[in-house]
Amino acid sequence: MSISRTTNISCPACGTQQDVQLYDAINVETDPQLKEALMHNQLNRVDCEDCDASFRVDMPLLYNDPGNRMLIHWVPETANVTREEILEDFDESVEQMNEMVPADINLPSVRLVLTRVELVELIFMIEAELNQRVVEYVKYSIHTRNMGKVDPRKSRLLLNVQDSTDEELCFVMQDVQEQTLGKVLRYGRAAYQSICELYDEAPEEFMEMFPGPCISARNLLLDDGTSA
Repeated sequence: MSISRTTNISCPACGTQQDVQLYDAINVETDPQLKEALMHNQLNRVDCEDCDASFRVDMPLLYNDPGNRMLIHWVPETANVTREEILEDFDESVEQMNEMVPADINLPSVRLVLTRVELVELIFMIEAELNQRVVEYVKYSIHTRNMGKVDPRKSRLLLNVQDSTDEELCFVMQDVQEQTLGKVLRYGRAAYQSICELYDEAPEEFMEMFPGPCISARNLLLDDGTSA
């Protein structure tokens, strides 16, 4: 079931207040149209009734994909809530949830993302049946081998599943401050498959590197204090 509520907000352009319907959770099985709205950047988007300004309201969102047994929480960073606080609070919530659920209940996988583009990227990865930890390992390798050009403090690497081919995975660089997309980097699909084979042989090494639920090469590098 999808969950929405009516909220009174002010237009950031003109200050006009209006009541709007915003979604806290969407179930893509029961409400596929909400998934389409999310993927086309229309979910929780508001058109001001006074000045016609269009803006998106970024707020915590639960994405529920029962078919793939996946829950994804998008918790945006704000000026009042840091990435570290989000991760700490989320870990505590997951731990409490696991303690409350009987041991014989098989819970769906839970992921945490901090930006909308990472949410969309993860959805594409799940549907393409790509290994998220292997993809993040590839990103980690690209960052560390090209730190001068792909500095994680300045750039975010995003996998473009739609433009990837049978021969290559397509990654695009996003400027963290401007949120603009830039240079495209390509990574051989054969190399990705080789890493997947390593994952199958020793998944614990990848789990240790990316324990989740927020699986991110960029976060790992930032936590390690890596710099150019």
